[in-house]
Amino acid sequence: MDLILNYFSSIEIYYFIVIAIIIGAITQSAVGIGFGISGSLIILVEPTMIPQCIVLMGTVLAFSNAFLSFNDILKKDLFFAFSGRIIGTFISVPLIMYTIGTNNFLIIFGLLLLITVGISAKKWSFKANMKNVSIAGACSGFMGTLTGIGGPPMGIIYQNSKSTNVVATLNMFFGVGALFSVIILTYIELITLKDVFKSLLLLPAVIVGIIIGRTDTVKNYVNVKFKKLILLICLICSLLVLSQAFISYQN
Repeated sequence: MDLILNYFSSIEIYYFIVIAIIIGAITQSAVGIGFGISGSLIILVEPTMIPQCIVLMGTVLAFSNAFLSFNDILKKDLFFAFSGRIIGTFISVPLIMYTIGTNNFLIIFGLLLLITVGISAKKWSFKANMKNVSIAGACSGFMGTLTGIGGPPMGIIYQNSKSTNVVATLNMFFGVGALFSVIILTYIELITLKDVFKSLLLLPAVIVGIIIGRTDTVKNYVNVKFKKLILLICLICSLLVLSQAFISYQN
């Protein structure tokens, strides 16, 4: 208990964060995106954890799921997605360091995401081709490094693909992408030893989420409702991104 209070402001906040992480980890493990939801809940009670701790835990979460489903990964897509992710991450770094217009970018991305979800719901399909995967990767790297929510752009592109392949591919993509963000954030000294210890205290929640999210019952449900789940998660994430921006404006 004392150890927890050394890193969190109260035990109640710690348990709230644990629940938020379990929810996000279940979603990420089952659908391939969604851990950013945890970040959007955590920022309300412990903003100093964003993006550092979310990126650290997201790396472990995504790699765990990717390696557990390694044979299902669409390996040819990863090169284009990674190329875009690297570009997006580098673009986001000066915004983090100097906070130049961060909220404006969040509002733009949030609104674009809402529009994209609406278009997708009207049966307009996005193809997972080289160009679209690269663009989605760049947007994912940009948004993920700024807010910890990088899944929606990739989810939108893969919404019409086979769920087992998508979940495995997205987790590998986010694992490598999150690791790259960890390296960048460590280099600019935004990730500290305290952030690492905080993440370790929350690691059991990540493990519980992985176990639940990979059960046969959850997988079977995802296979049937994949596109609807993707669009629902993207809708939630877009609203959460906009909420983050407006809260930051008021502060």
